[in-house]
Amino acid sequence: MKPKRTLAISTLSGLFAALTSFSAGTVYAQDGLDFNEAERMMSFNTVELKDQLYYGLRLWLPEQQAFVDDIVARVDAGELPRSMVNVVFVWSRKRRPKTPYPYFEIAMRLLAEKRGVILP
Repeated sequence: MKPKRTLAISTLSGLFAALTSFSAGTVYAQDGLDFNEAERMMSFNTVELKDQLYYGLRLWLPEQQAFVDDIVARVDAGELPRSMVNVVFVWSRKRRPKTPYPYFEIAMRLLAEKRGVILP
């Protein structure tokens, strides 16, 4: 049996490959996730990002809410693109529908770090 950290890193490798090709301008699909889905979410704009993340990720703890508030503030400041947040949001909900938050947090921390944004 793989250790949890190794398992989490291996499951995120496909997401990183997809986002790397996304930033290079190519379209990459894996596990039924396409980037057009995130772009379609941008065109709807029916829900505020904070509400989308709070209710979609099923937040319970104040620490989780503080992390999401920081993500929303960084999107509003232009440090992180909303499309990237949407891609990670959709991916984490597909990965684990009942408890998507842990996947969201890990992926956002790693992808933000690749962009030079350090999250608390």
